[in-house]
Amino acid sequence: MTDNPRWHLQRQITLGVLIAILVQTSGALIWAGRVGERLNHLERASVRASPFAERLAGVETEMRLVRQSLNRIEQRMEDD
Repeated sequence: MTDNPRWHLQRQITLGVLIAILVQTSGALIWAGRVGERLNHLERASVRASPFAERLAGVETEMRLVRQSLNRIEQRMEDD
């Protein structure tokens, strides 16, 4: 008997498999490029919004102080 019980690989790749691999790879590269561009867009938007967030935090702090002052004034007016 000349049958070899061990398995072996054939070195043939069909045209269909080759096309499928190329399509899948190009799809993955396009997807990765879109994700990268979307991430860049979000980073640029975050940098632009940063000064506004800082200013908003300052305004919130000032409003808290104004509210405290107003409460003290109201308390004094009630005591009189």
